[in-house]
Amino acid sequence: MRTRPGICQRKKRFANEEEALRVAERAPFPLRPYRCELCGDFHLTGRTKRMKLPAFEIVRRRDATAARREDAET
Repeated sequence: MRTRPGICQRKKRFANEEEALRVAERAPFPLRPYRCELCGDFHLTGRTKRMKLPAFEIVRRRDATAARREDAET
């Protein structure tokens, strides 16, 4: 993924991936961190299709699927 300079300047920067993951985990929607080619820091993106997801997001989606199955059975 290639970040344009204008986008990089507007996005919040995180010094390391762990810090970015902590923020992404608290978000009410899926986010994942990536290292920016321009600034070298980490940003967050909502693009998750065909991308490696953080562990907490995998668990969140698995739990949501299980809840939907339980609702369908009742």
